[in-house]
Amino acid sequence: MPASRPSVVFLDVGDTLVRAHPSWAGVYLRVLAAHGVHVDEDELRAALDRVFRTPDPAMEGPFEASESSSFQRLITFDSRVLAELGHPPQPEAFFRILEAEFAQTSSWHVFPDVPPALDALRGSGIRLAVISNWSWALPELLHTLELVGQFEAVITSARIGYEKPHRGIFDHALEVMGVAPGEAVHVGDSVRADVGGATGVGIAPVLIVRGTQDHGDAARQDHGAPVIKDLFGLLDLVGVPRPDSTVVR
Repeated sequence: MPASRPSVVFLDVGDTLVRAHPSWAGVYLRVLAAHGVHVDEDELRAALDRVFRTPDPAMEGPFEASESSSFQRLITFDSRVLAELGHPPQPEAFFRILEAEFAQTSSWHVFPDVPPALDALRGSGIRLAVISNWSWALPELLHTLELVGQFEAVITSARIGYEKPHRGIFDHALEVMGVAPGEAVHVGDSVRADVGGATGVGIAPVLIVRGTQDHGDAARQDHGAPVIKDLFGLLDLVGVPRPDSTVVR
């Protein structure tokens, strides 16, 4: 952690600010079943876990930062999941519907600690921004979830051309916010993408382990970063008082 209170806190999105509802696998199952692709939920969870745990470094960038490229990258990821399940690639219409399903407000749950913790951080003078490996539509999703107004910048890999842990996305975020690495903290749920990526550019990492991840790698690695269970724990780390209604755990 910085020796003094950070000027900027960067935050991941998935399993940091929000979780898929009812789960990553649950959203996939809705679309798969509607297209006659029937899979066991436990097998689907395992397939997603394997794909999340075996990222392709070649996908980290640089790559074309465009809406069409973002969609093609989603097809690549989802096709890997289907292949893990022994299913052939689906037509483009399937992937369009899956993309649209994940863009729905009903497919996401905002963790209850997030709004009050973000309010407390901003109220203390700490600036906030998002750094997330996400598709093109992340700013719009955060708008529908009533979170976008908390952030000075929403930096999503699809619009930058780099994916965490590549330093390109972190360097871009630092430039946008006009701060040096030592003035910032980055909070996320992935040891590789968030802790490793932030550490690589000199940003202090904080690992959040909510216990909701379908693909969490957090608790099993020796990463050296502070670990929190929710964003109230972040308030404690950076010296911001918890909201009065918050029960200390």
